[in-house]
Amino acid sequence: MTVFWEDIWAFITGLPSAVGAPLVLLAGWLVAKLLRGIVPKLLAALKFDTLNEKLHVTEFLRKGHVKQSPSLLVGMTLYWIVMLIVLAMAASVLDERAAASISGWLFGSVPVILAAVITGSIGIIVVNFLSNFALTIARNAALASAVLLRRGIRAVGYLVVLVMVVEQLGLGQSIVSTLLLISFSSIALGVAIAVGLGCKDLARRYVESFIRSLQERERASHGTDLEG
Repeated sequence: MTVFWEDIWAFITGLPSAVGAPLVLLAGWLVAKLLRGIVPKLLAALKFDTLNEKLHVTEFLRKGHVKQSPSLLVGMTLYWIVMLIVLAMAASVLDERAAASISGWLFGSVPVILAAVITGSIGIIVVNFLSNFALTIARNAALASAVLLRRGIRAVGYLVVLVMVVEQLGLGQSIVSTLLLISFSSIALGVAIAVGLGCKDLARRYVESFIRSLQERERASHGTDLEG
């Protein structure tokens, strides 16, 4: 297969650039389109969408107004990755210097993007597991706000995952990460103020009850003043 590919590439590069570049684009576009049609069907047959439903990835995408299924998104991603490679190959037929710069950017960016996708996927799985675990404990403890607790854990977890993905991609770490951290701190401060103002009477009663219990224990430890 390697020799076959090298022979084809030697034949294409031997053609005039005005013929070779469009030929590369046409062949690459057909391959990319074939992958976009076959890969989603193959993943659907392997229950890939069902797995994402159980991991709540589909719910996460739906909240982001993404109407495509996860298998279709994978097919579309492969389509554009192949098209980027095809564009780099077509550029190499036209100009080797342009091809070197495009190939360097492409092969330097793809590993970073894949690492960010893996980081985001693992982070979403962990956040969903922790939120469901907290929901189970809260329901067993008969807490009235169990669902609200799960939503809060998911919101904070998704924000942390987003910060990790942005740092992995390296897209303006000093600006984007700072904005995300400021947003997270603002939300935490708002929740703290809301809980503090809403539960101040409850906290006061709890502290007063705790102090009274300490005073009663102190009096009980000294015994009664009556003798005889």
